[in-house]
Amino acid sequence: MSLLVVNGLSTEIRGRAESNLVVSDISFQVERGETLALVGESGSGKSMTALSIARLLPPAARVSAGEIKLSGRDLMQISEREMRDFRGSKIAMIFQEPMNSLNPVLTIGDQIAECVRRHQSVTRLVARQQSIELLAAVGLPAPQRNIDEYPHQLSGGMRQRVMIAIALAAQPDLLIADEPTTALDVTIQAQVLDLLKDLQSQFNMGLLFITHDLAVVKQTADRIAVMHQGELVEHGTNEAFFASPKHAYSRALLEAIPTAQKRLQRDLEQDAKRVTEVTQLEGEAAVGPILSVRNLQVHFPIRGGVFRRAVDYVRAVDDVSFDLHAGKTLALVGESGCGKTTVGKAILQLLKSNQGSVLFQQHDLQSLNNEALRKTRRDLQIVFQDPYSSLNPRMLVGDILEEGMTALAVLKTAQDRKRKIKLLLDQVGLPADSVLRYPHEFSGGQRQRISIARALAVEPKLIVCDEPTSALDVSVQAQVLNLLIDLQAELGMSYLFITHDMAVVSYLADEVAVMHQGQIVEQGPTDQILLQPQHSYTQKLLAAVPSL
Repeated sequence: MSLLVVNGLSTEIRGRAESNLVVSDISFQVERGETLALVGESGSGKSMTALSIARLLPPAARVSAGEIKLSGRDLMQISEREMRDFRGSKIAMIFQEPMNSLNPVLTIGDQIAECVRRHQSVTRLVARQQSIELLAAVGLPAPQRNIDEYPHQLSGGMRQRVMIAIALAAQPDLLIADEPTTALDVTIQAQVLDLLKDLQSQFNMGLLFITHDLAVVKQTADRIAVMHQGELVEHGTNEAFFASPKHAYSRALLEAIPTAQKRLQRDLEQDAKRVTEVTQLEGEAAVGPILSVRNLQVHFPIRGGVFRRAVDYVRAVDDVSFDLHAGKTLALVGESGCGKTTVGKAILQLLKSNQGSVLFQQHDLQSLNNEALRKTRRDLQIVFQDPYSSLNPRMLVGDILEEGMTALAVLKTAQDRKRKIKLLLDQVGLPADSVLRYPHEFSGGQRQRISIARALAVEPKLIVCDEPTSALDVSVQAQVLNLLIDLQAELGMSYLFITHDMAVVSYLADEVAVMHQGQIVEQGPTDQILLQPQHSYTQKLLAAVPSL
């Protein structure tokens, strides 16, 4: 008997006028000890399929047809009370957006221990010890300290690891992993994938793996199911899919993966145009870099004792220096928690640095008063890693995109701003009617596209891109990367691109800076760093990258 049997599943979302079918008559099985990868574009119905199986659909959605059986039990026929016992012990789920799933007012340890004690008869002390062991197993750097921290104190990748630890706490029969490695750097991704494999082997656990990373799929999946517009368009073994995908949509997914070869081909096709650009950029380079960071330090106090005085410091950024020239892309890579995001926030003055200087167009950003810094915001923008926490849930998407243009007087008339918003939505691959919807009505990948459109709305000269494509499927990722490249060619825009995706680095970046424990350990042209890494840590990073 198969562990999970999904037969003729259809899920719909009820609207004011009519219902929309988001999952349409799909069928598949997951065996014990097997990994089935569910792949497809953002919004194709992958996550809605997972939520249907776990019976965690939002109020407006419902399963309209089909059956879902776990170890022979029909999950559609049992009560919600029974289902609560099933969740965790029999079926667990790793959600795509950890900040939206973790409780902000409870410590990490309390949230893991809650799951442990819900399904095991153990004391608080034993539950705490198990929680520490789980945090260590998923690669958190300091489990003894992290267990008493709150979600907002961890990086995006570290929060995702906490979600994985919670899901594994009760050793479920079936684990549904919805983009579990999206926010993780390649070394931790490799550790987590190895951990899932070990647990799968140890407990004969079934794994429904939802992802857009086809390199990870090739490395982990036994079988692959491809979803497109709510339908299952292809279903087969790993070997058959990558050797000869049958459906045109599957072939399009594989062709959309960014590579260094595609960058070279793109460069060759734009040779004449690049000659003009290079001439312009050389003139700008003679003036100096658009961004110059020198000896930047950001230290966070660790407080203790009765008076909560600083007893030590976390050296998140420790003596970082680099230059970024106009029209160029510098990729900042490294493990989660190494200080990449902190560097980006310190450059934009969203965090105060302890030491060092940040010069943008020869102006020291740290010396600007609030009014002068506000005027500079038009030229400096950021795309945050977690779109759900960075978009106002009470504002319509149209208002979110227009807010920056209005505040910074980018366009004078409302009509011009509406036209600009329509163009932006088209550029990032969202329908025009998105302006009348709220962020929670979109998938994770679609919300990230909204964040990118918001940054582009004010036509900045420098964008700090903090994992902007980590939540995007490969086809939309290719679309967004090409959009960023086109805008760079057209407007001379510069990017500080924070990422752990080496395929994106090879396709997009002109230079790479590798960070480790708050410091840049290696820096240079992209081809040099990726093909001839000198530092042992860079070699370790590249060795962990999954490949097709």
